[in-house]
Amino acid sequence: MGSLTPSDRAALLATGARVQFSDDDILVMQGDIGDVLYVLTGGMVKITVSAESGIETMLAVRSRGDLIGEFSVLDGTPRAAAARAVGTVGAVRISGARFAAFTEAYPSALTAVTRSVLAKLRAGTERHAAERNWGARERLAQVIYDLATGYGEKADDGGVIIPLPLTQMELGELAGVAISTTERVLAEFRRERLIQTGYREIAVLDMACLGDTRFA
Repeated sequence: MGSLTPSDRAALLATGARVQFSDDDILVMQGDIGDVLYVLTGGMVKITVSAESGIETMLAVRSRGDLIGEFSVLDGTPRAAAARAVGTVGAVRISGARFAAFTEAYPSALTAVTRSVLAKLRAGTERHAAERNWGARERLAQVIYDLATGYGEKADDGGVIIPLPLTQMELGELAGVAISTTERVLAEFRRERLIQTGYREIAVLDMACLGDTRFA
């Protein structure tokens, strides 16, 4: 949404209906045919994929301003992942037909949406490459750095607060790292004064050093 012009953004929000989801509600289900998408207006959503064994893995998080479910609406294929609300989530629900009409009327918005889709695909490719080439420390540093860059809020002390209620297990899933290793690496980051953690809260104390750690 941040890449749209104010007029395009207002038109997109006016295209759908405002809805609200409670904690653990499912916005889109893996395997369903997508006929709607959502623009998030508040809260956080987890993107997860389930294997045939039933094991569920978190792939990404989305928050205010992000689109949910646009892949299936654009290409007509079944949804590759599910989206689940974390806490209360506000959104604008837009049907595929109305979204198509919107992009026809506002072609510059379609360009922005296409760039957003490509950015998500690129992030997925980078994640797979990191899992093959980086260690746990570098992968966790990358995940925290990306969350702080994409969703962080400046703190009074110069740090960056990540206002997303993520557990250590969920951070590990995002980085492809086991929970025991995640706990160890986060403890190292705290000792090095790179981050500070509380209950489902992360503050990045030194973005520059954390950025360097991604490539150490």
